[in-house]
Amino acid sequence: MKLGNNPRQALIKMIQGGLVFVFGVLMLMVADRVIVESLAQEIMALFGLILAGCGVLWTLFGYLSMSVLRIYHMINKKD
Repeated sequence: MKLGNNPRQALIKMIQGGLVFVFGVLMLMVADRVIVESLAQEIMALFGLILAGCGVLWTLFGYLSMSVLRIYHMINKKD
């Protein structure tokens, strides 16, 4: 709820989540194209997938803080 009043911090969280997502996708691409088929490739791909999923959730959290919570605070403003 605090991020609804601080759009700058919500934007920073959104950008951080996007970077984590990109890093996770990069790990998936490296696992697919560089590493020879083995258990290490599968583990790296799984870790990249988990990282990309966390990045999506972090970005979603930042986006919702910027939009939905901001609107909620404007509607419930007690002036």
